[in-house]
Amino acid sequence: MSKKSILCGILFLSGCAFLQTASAAFINLTPSSTTALLGDTVQVAISADIDATEAIIGFGFDLSLSPGGVFDFIGFTPGAQFADDPLNLAPFSDSDGIRGASNGDLFSGPGIFGNGILLGTIDLKAVGIGTGILGLLADDLNFFFTEGLIPEDPGLVNFLPPVTDTSISVSANGNIPEPSLLALIGVGLVTMAFAVSARRKGKASG
Repeated sequence: MSKKSILCGILFLSGCAFLQTASAAFINLTPSSTTALLGDTVQVAISADIDATEAIIGFGFDLSLSPGGVFDFIGFTPGAQFADDPLNLAPFSDSDGIRGASNGDLFSGPGIFGNGILLGTIDLKAVGIGTGILGLLADDLNFFFTEGLIPEDPGLVNFLPPVTDTSISVSANGNIPEPSLLALIGVGLVTMAFAVSARRKGKASG
């Protein structure tokens, strides 16, 4: 057998192994609105498409907000199929509180899979003018066992599938007077000042 044939065989087997281990999961971030006013609260739903072979019993994510100063993270509410940190795993996780466990039990809860699975909802508050970009990270998959998507199958490792980032634009609220209104107010103040000054002069001359 030639070296070329052996090399082709190795490449073929490697490709098959890759296809077997490649994840079919996907995470979507859907905001309640893509625009907001200063002071508004915006909800962002985290949903996932998860194949039956990768059924999960929990998850944990880090929040990415860019640039800083546009939104503040208020909190996270798990979806109906998950409970928030029932076993007090927070000290062992580097997630930003965006975590949940199947049926409230990370170790024995049923595996969850399907399309459009609601992992939970993030609450953000608009604190600055601009466009904020929201994403999810799981940068310690090899250290924190509560990071990323946590598979039911103990033979699989935690993983972070592709995530669709979302952007939300924040503008000034409607309480700021329009320029024309400011001009009218200015004219009124000048007129009042002139009237008061004329009245004082009249009294002084009298």
